[in-house]
Amino acid sequence: MDNDQSKKRLFGAADPSTCHPPSVGRSFISVDGICRVTHFFAMSGKQSKKRRTSVTNRINFDPSSVRRLLPSSDRICQLAKNQSQGPSQVTAGHLPSDTQASGSGSQGPMSSFSHPSEPSYPASITGESGDVHIGRGAYEQREQGQLQAAATHEILNELAGQTQRSAIEPTFRMGSTSNTDEDAIHFPCVASATFAETQSPPDTYLKPFKDFNQVVTTITKIHPYARMSLGMLVAVSQMFVVQEIRDERLSRLLDTIRNVYEFLTKETTPKDMSGMRETFAKIALMTSGAVQFIKNYSATEDFWKKSRKDVEYETQDVSIAYIQALDDLMEQYRRREDRGVQVDAFRVLEDLNLDSLGRARGAGPNWTKKCLDGTRTNVLTEIIDWIYDTDENVPCILWLHGQAGKGKSAIAHTIALWFKNVGGVGSCFCFSRDWQAEHLEEKIFRTIACDLAERDPAFRRALAGALATDDSLKTSSDVALQWQKLILEPLCEVSGHMVGNVVIVVDALDESGPERSRKRLVSVLASAQAADLPRNVRILVTSRPFPDIEHELSAARHVAAASLDNVPAMSEENDIRLYIMRRLGPLRDIGATEVYRIAQKAEGLFEWARLACEIVNPSRTVKNGSVKERFDNIMLLPSGGLLDAMYQAILKNAIPHDETALTQFRSVMQQIILTLEPLHMDALCKMRSHFSANEDRHDMVAILESMSLLLSGVTDRSSPVRPLHASFYDFLIDPARSQTYFVGEPNMYNLAFASMRILSNDLRFNICGLESSYFSNSEVVDLEERINENILPHLSYSCRFWAQHLERTEFDLGLAKLVEGVLGSEKLLFWIEALSLLGAV
Repeated sequence: MDNDQSKKRLFGAADPSTCHPPSVGRSFISVDGICRVTHFFAMSGKQSKKRRTSVTNRINFDPSSVRRLLPSSDRICQLAKNQSQGPSQVTAGHLPSDTQASGSGSQGPMSSFSHPSEPSYPASITGESGDVHIGRGAYEQREQGQLQAAATHEILNELAGQTQRSAIEPTFRMGSTSNTDEDAIHFPCVASATFAETQSPPDTYLKPFKDFNQVVTTITKIHPYARMSLGMLVAVSQMFVVQEIRDERLSRLLDTIRNVYEFLTKETTPKDMSGMRETFAKIALMTSGAVQFIKNYSATEDFWKKSRKDVEYETQDVSIAYIQALDDLMEQYRRREDRGVQVDAFRVLEDLNLDSLGRARGAGPNWTKKCLDGTRTNVLTEIIDWIYDTDENVPCILWLHGQAGKGKSAIAHTIALWFKNVGGVGSCFCFSRDWQAEHLEEKIFRTIACDLAERDPAFRRALAGALATDDSLKTSSDVALQWQKLILEPLCEVSGHMVGNVVIVVDALDESGPERSRKRLVSVLASAQAADLPRNVRILVTSRPFPDIEHELSAARHVAAASLDNVPAMSEENDIRLYIMRRLGPLRDIGATEVYRIAQKAEGLFEWARLACEIVNPSRTVKNGSVKERFDNIMLLPSGGLLDAMYQAILKNAIPHDETALTQFRSVMQQIILTLEPLHMDALCKMRSHFSANEDRHDMVAILESMSLLLSGVTDRSSPVRPLHASFYDFLIDPARSQTYFVGEPNMYNLAFASMRILSNDLRFNICGLESSYFSNSEVVDLEERINENILPHLSYSCRFWAQHLERTEFDLGLAKLVEGVLGSEKLLFWIEALSLLGAV
């Protein structure tokens, strides 16, 4: 599919009912809440955590129990006679009932799922409430019965001379008994003959996966989140079709996965998948995690051996955890329950020393920025279909662009969080204009590589290999080199060892920095190297259509471009109407007519609709007039430049029109805009108290509180103060747009002066009170607590950024004396110590 075809397909006015689900045709490669399933294993060669009491006791095997189950000699002779007449006499249907209950085909798809009434096993999955509990008691009882039944079944098979079992008949064998350690665990291995005795899995064993794939092709209308889960489950099923899995120790886990697919195929509908989409996503997450464990089992086994761990125990531990978590989730799904418990896969990750790989802070996805449920369904569905598209010519990069306020970031955050929730391997990197001083464009690929390594063991090993070869990659600012060595080469190396697609989301590329620094990153994405990515890698990029970005990306054949400005107006208006109804529905004076008029006025700008709802809602800070009067004022705003008109209206209501108030407003907003890292309100006030001029040391809290509609960190003091939307930045620094509220030309003097005064006043010897200078920072157990207590945010900021502010300030004698007082005294050594503690050197 060429680029033009992609543009026509994405975000057209097509009927959503014609959208098809993820295709079935190849093995994909793919990208946590209240309660989280914990990682079961330490990241290093240390001993794993203390074994759980209910697991560590070996199941007592009494030989007499087998003798009690043995048939009489006459019965054995009769069985031998029957066997001579044909092998069909000993079949799954004639196994003891305990064995049938654990088989994958005899009792239906739900036969192995534990019931909530069974005794719980709380150690594997922990949480505050509503935890996913595991029916350990019932599991051990089943194991005991299966052990006894297995012994009888094996003897009968040996006497009857049966060497080839039915493809769907499970075989039960004891685990290795060579280990004499009494604390070791030897659960009976439940091995499927299809993987233990044949070269490749027969069609009978693969039937649940093939049936599921066949049913998926008939599903058209489904919630996009459920579609994301469905795509992951299809990718998992494909792995079974194309890969031979023969390790007997994993057979019970394999049978459970088969049962999951049988249940989803026979007893669920697209309506169920959409209605139970949260539980459905958890099933996809745990299933993909289980398959990732299976696929990486050989390397994991080697890791356990090197770490001197009990491989049998560790294997059973992870397998049982997955089995029982899947059982519980399937029971929830069958009962139409969603207990609100979030889980994460049990990932066995080796300690491969990735801590020193410098990564960006706070660049990940934010759940508060997701799309409102039920909105943008057409756009989200098309992106998900692109992710799972198996066409060999599908572009690996999708550039989603549109004007400010169109909701690009909401879509990016939604895709990234959904994909992570269903167990996908991926990363989300979000640029922000107020973090440009961090030079995030130099850290993007190091951060993405770390994210992928935390989600997939195979990629983790490949990345560690690359870093071992060239240690300079950990700190290199060469974006092209990072791309080649940390992303492209490791992905190509492990493309056949990952489960599902890899999805990388890069949000707000236009905010990555000025055009000069942005050029290198855009060039990498448009380069021929990016076209060499494995076919199962997808990169979603969002930005405004800046000329330099458009020039590079639109010319690349491996990049598909889609514009939110081209989304049908009716679709956008419906989404905005739903958003407004959710926000203003309870208001007495706002009915269907008012909702319709606001949605129509928004002209597809979600940010404008958000601000309109904030103004109309009486619970907010805008108190002038009644709900009806505020609604009327919004309707009177000019249609041209909607966001600018909205900003003008909000500021006119918040800032008195006298020169003193306007001067203070400009000073406060310039401080926020020029600060090289967003600060909380308390830190901003501390900095302002050290400004040089008395008139600039005014209380800024009142001004900020009047602007809570436009700034974060005002009503919620736990967040830094920053504009809620990038377009407000542009408005404030453009005199033609902001007019009276133009903040003026940038002047770093006050921030440079305040930083030097803070260093002069607050730096001191051994600022964190360390007991000895002979210990490295990493050896101080409570170092983070000491830093938070002694190096407050305003001092931390001043230590890290005073030089950058000073560099952009004209010479001033008073400022020069402050610099001399710090750098020409022992304060210099105290500053270097503080930088070391902050990890800034």
